[in-house]
Amino acid sequence: MSASTSGADTVPSGLDVSALVQPSRVHRAVYTDADVFALEQERIFRRAWVFVGHDSELPAPGDYILAHMGTQEIILVRQSDGGLAAFENRCSHRGARLVVQPKGQTQRFTCSYHAWSFRTDGGLQSMPLPQGYGAESALSERGLTRIRQVQSYRGFIFARDSDGGPELSAFLGGLASALDNMVDRSPSGRLVQRGGKLQMLYRGNWKMFMENAVDLVHPMFVHGGAVMVARKHPELAEQDGITGQTAQMLLANGLLLNEWESVALHAHDSGHVYMGGFYREGVIAAQRQDPVYLAYLAALEQCHGPEKAREVLAMDRFNNLIWPSLSVNARFQAVRMVQPLAVDQTLITSYCFAMEGAPAEMHELSLRFLNTASSPGSLVASDDLEIFERCQRGLSEGLNDWLDTGRGMADDRTMGPTYRRAQGTSELPIRHQLQAWLHWMEPHA
Repeated sequence: MSASTSGADTVPSGLDVSALVQPSRVHRAVYTDADVFALEQERIFRRAWVFVGHDSELPAPGDYILAHMGTQEIILVRQSDGGLAAFENRCSHRGARLVVQPKGQTQRFTCSYHAWSFRTDGGLQSMPLPQGYGAESALSERGLTRIRQVQSYRGFIFARDSDGGPELSAFLGGLASALDNMVDRSPSGRLVQRGGKLQMLYRGNWKMFMENAVDLVHPMFVHGGAVMVARKHPELAEQDGITGQTAQMLLANGLLLNEWESVALHAHDSGHVYMGGFYREGVIAAQRQDPVYLAYLAALEQCHGPEKAREVLAMDRFNNLIWPSLSVNARFQAVRMVQPLAVDQTLITSYCFAMEGAPAEMHELSLRFLNTASSPGSLVASDDLEIFERCQRGLSEGLNDWLDTGRGMADDRTMGPTYRRAQGTSELPIRHQLQAWLHWMEPHA
């Protein structure tokens, strides 16, 4: 398929996205076609709300971080009035990349090419030889390109370059509860991003990560080798530190299919999905007797009261997916961001938060979880990334254009106008995300 060049948001010649997704199957072009990928950047990653950072990364005016809305790099910066703004990371003169450091503090952004300087509100502040650029009044039109909307929900910052569509709270819908729960788990009600960030690159389409995160048939097969090792030494799950936590995770991934079937899948409006918790009760009970956990529980009860504290900790979920590109694990204060780089290349960035008011050891638990589940050295993550690359390679050619997504379809249950539910082995999450994909890929979503 060849892309047209006749203006913005123009469908590439011959591309009918509505024909690519059917009730129980999807065309491989959704994962392999460069024209489809280019249209996703226009219609999904510029128009839907995309997670771009956290308030704690920008505590003071002039603080900035680099973030991404799909392939588009942006500068997210704290304003002098405490608000937030975002701009395309390119000088408005000759298009040079304006900022190269991933974060910093500044009173102005100055381009290294011709020294055009911009205020943190995006306005052009100065330029060499200004008399050579025309009338003074034209300077106001030469500022940075502003991302139209930036909003924070309980400290989690989302952006979209569109004036249409739902407000952020409506977009988050049922998955706002995942962010609420993560914040409410902090005894002070505050989270601080701390501990660095991990990144993994794989040669596959971005949607594969989001679809796989709540595919509960694959763990016993894809992670079977690591699970087998953990089963030979179950006593390791009782140890402290990363050894015990790794063994716990591997054993949890070793559930049998009938056990995975009992883990409910939940689908909310806008493509958001999550799965129920699956850690074995013995592991959870052992944690509840840990002195660090008991100290944390006491701090949480002092903040919320015993009843609300129990309610907060009772929420047992795994992989809350805020479509299109954010995975939240509230229990371990961890997030993973999915950044599409090309139709067959994706970057996963993972990091975690410290809960202010909680014992320091609680953050160590989050760091261990992140390294066990989401680091380049993770046994679980490396298995998944290998499968994604095998899928991408397999989809790149062949005579069969269609992939089956119908598993469990007959048993999906509609629980309300914006909420559906299924048993753990259903492919409801994949179908649900593809329906959201179809919605946003329409010209006027």
